This record gives sequence, C-alpha cells and structure tokens, in this order.
Amino acid sequence: MGTIRAEIANAYPNLHLVGRNGMHKYNNQDHAMMTAILTARNIMANEPRYDVWRVNEDAEYHETGAAGQQEGASGLRVVPTSQLVSRQI
Repeated sequence: MGTIRAEIANAYPNLHLVGRNGMHKYNNQDHAMMTAILTARNIMANEPRYDVWRVNEDAEYHETGAAGQQEGASGLRVVPTSQLVSRQI
C-alpha cells in the first residue's frame, strides 16, 4: 500500500484518496468523514497539514484477532492533529 500511495502522490498530486473505497482500508462512517474533512482542510491550506492515513490507525476490531492486542493499539479514536505547527486553519 505504501508503494501505491507514494506513486499516486508523485504522479497525481491533486488526487486525494479518502474514505473506505479511496483508501482501501476499513474505516467506519465517522473515520471516513474525518478523512474527508481533513483532506478538505489540506486542500484549502494548499499544503498537507494533516496525515489522513493516521485516522483510525490504532483502532482494534474483533476481526483482527490478536493483531489488535499489539502494543500501542488502544482501540481509542485517533484525533488527528496538525502536522505543521507554523500556521493554523
């Protein structure tokens, strides 16, 4: 997935992948909407202030089995923060 993401970012910088289908990963409705909101903020700022790939990255689900029990996987909702501290939206 990382290789594909890097190629899309380099070849199509104006293409923004968001939500379940765009990111090809499980996100519930709230997380999918959060990726869209943060992407819109990135577009408005004309720079990548938020890393939308971090939304929901530490959540655990029963489908993951023991994978959700790894260190750092709290199951709590990830609230993204600004990646650039010089300017606020």
